[in-house]
Amino acid sequence: MPSETVSARLRVARYVAFGGVILLATGQFYAAEPRPWGAAAAWAVGTALVFGPVAWLARARVPEERRETLTYVAAGVGILTASVWLGVSLAFAPALFPYGPGVWAGTTLGVLVALLAERTVVPERMRGAGV
Repeated sequence: MPSETVSARLRVARYVAFGGVILLATGQFYAAEPRPWGAAAAWAVGTALVFGPVAWLARARVPEERRETLTYVAAGVGILTASVWLGVSLAFAPALFPYGPGVWAGTTLGVLVALLAERTVVPERMRGAGV
């Protein structure tokens, strides 16, 4: 039977992976000429507005035991969608290929803003399953 708590090693691995994405986004954004401030800002706002409420509602409404299963399903759908989008983009319109420094930096910033807002703005009583 798996443990109910997340091990310290797994937590560190998650932080290292997220830190790697942040470093990749920062490096690509810094190396881009001209720097895509507009795209980064748009993706940051969009990601924060989508990811924040979805994560908060999932944490508040979905029981703990189902969250892990739904996380795997969402990750699988995300990988499948990204693969199909990449294939379509490369086959029909290279302009649809949205992976660039602005997208990486904006998405990373948006996720960080959503997580920080949840930890600092949402009251503790509203974070539980009783919402």
